[in-house]
Amino acid sequence: MTKTVLITGCSSGFGKAAATKFHDGGWNVVATMRDPDDWDGGSSDRLLAHALDVTDPASIRSAFDAGVARFGSVDVVVNVAGIGLFSVFETTTDETARSVFETNLFGPIEIMRVAIPHLREHGGGRIVNLTSASSIVPEPLMGIYNASKAALDNLTETLRLELSPQKIVLKLVEPGFVPTTGLVEKAQANASVLTIVPPEYAAYVNQRMTFFNSELPVKLATPEDVADAILESVNDETGQLRWVVGADQAERMHMRHETSEAEYNDWSWRQFGPR
Repeated sequence: MTKTVLITGCSSGFGKAAATKFHDGGWNVVATMRDPDDWDGGSSDRLLAHALDVTDPASIRSAFDAGVARFGSVDVVVNVAGIGLFSVFETTTDETARSVFETNLFGPIEIMRVAIPHLREHGGGRIVNLTSASSIVPEPLMGIYNASKAALDNLTETLRLELSPQKIVLKLVEPGFVPTTGLVEKAQANASVLTIVPPEYAAYVNQRMTFFNSELPVKLATPEDVADAILESVNDETGQLRWVVGADQAERMHMRHETSEAEYNDWSWRQFGPR
């Protein structure tokens, strides 16, 4: 029987790449996004483009119900939708911070709450949450974003144990910097509108923006690499929790988990400290 996956954030980037990857692999795909008119990945009888706003519980239930009505059930849920924020913490408003958490944390929480009873009723299934390199090694001037992704990362690791007796498997995909998604550019654009950069921070903000706009010395991941990792995690039977994507993220994981705290501390100052 053909399996069905519901993916959020499919208008571009990781979500679109994942929807295409699953569809090409023979899956039924519920490709969701705020405006389904933004879907330009083609059509078929195995693909349903549907509206879903992760901050709107009614929208989440509607998309899930539409997928079940079309394909009979949903076997896998992939939480991709998210927003970035490059900003000075001190001047980031409560409204902006809450908006990031609503999309990056509470949206996936609501989606999982809708998905879990359905997956349990159908004998189990899988939930894949896309977090970030910043959930393991937090980047400066991205504190609110880092915190939202770290919370989802932690929650996923908790729920994989809590839901295991119900045959619901959770996986984490943690990409490094993927410049072709335009996430940093969007985050910087949001920051210029939503936050103020006091003069005390200006030099360091410029330093970090220059870093993001420069060519890095390692090969960076692509949205297709992330989509491959998502599909691999769905097919995994080994119990592995995390999929690290990108050479930059592999280095960060090594420094965070395979070196001493002193070595990690020195490395992080060299990587991110003010010049």
